[in-house]
Amino acid sequence: MRKSQDNYLNMAIAVMQHFANHVNVWINTKIVALYREKVNQTVEEIKTARLKQTDSNPVGHTASKAQTRDVLETTLYQVALCVRSYAGVTENEVLLEKTNFSRSALYILRENDLCSIAMVIVNVCMEHLSELAEYGIDQTIVDNLRNLANQLQTLYAQRDIVIDERMEATAHIEQLLKQLRKQLKTLDDLVEVYIKDDTFVSTYFNSRRIHDIRGRRTKKEDNE
Repeated sequence: MRKSQDNYLNMAIAVMQHFANHVNVWINTKIVALYREKVNQTVEEIKTARLKQTDSNPVGHTASKAQTRDVLETTLYQVALCVRSYAGVTENEVLLEKTNFSRSALYILRENDLCSIAMVIVNVCMEHLSELAEYGIDQTIVDNLRNLANQLQTLYAQRDIVIDERMEATAHIEQLLKQLRKQLKTLDDLVEVYIKDDTFVSTYFNSRRIHDIRGRRTKKEDNE
């Protein structure tokens, strides 16, 4: 949430706490009691959405993805070099073509394309595993390359899910805050009309003024 949104929510929480501290003042005024509960439910929904928004921070997922990608690029290029050496010695033009890429070329690829190339090299290695042994390629290395590609694809998908969840929570918070603003304006009117305790009313509107209610006066001010 933005700072302004947090400030507004904190103001609403303070208002709800004021009600909680003085239940005897409003509990028997049915319309105020019912509407206060409605406002309180919205406040709780915003607090829940804020937690979801915080939990859906993609920073950690993005960092893990970047680290895994870097390891995959390095491993893929090293394996490809070994396969290219074998292809050069055996004059295998097909393998030379499949391994004809630079380290820098891998850097600019999208994740899906990078993983696709990695799986091409994995399949090539499996087809020529026995011949590649003297070039330093064994089953463990091939499995590691495959696992890195699968891990990157999984992290990429998880990051997208987290980003979508965060966007959804952010949009939900915007809607709830808009709803809360309308509800608090109605609650202002109800408090001003139906609550007879001047001290309660004055403190209520002082809490509301933390976020500025223009043109609103307490009943005490009206009588002065």
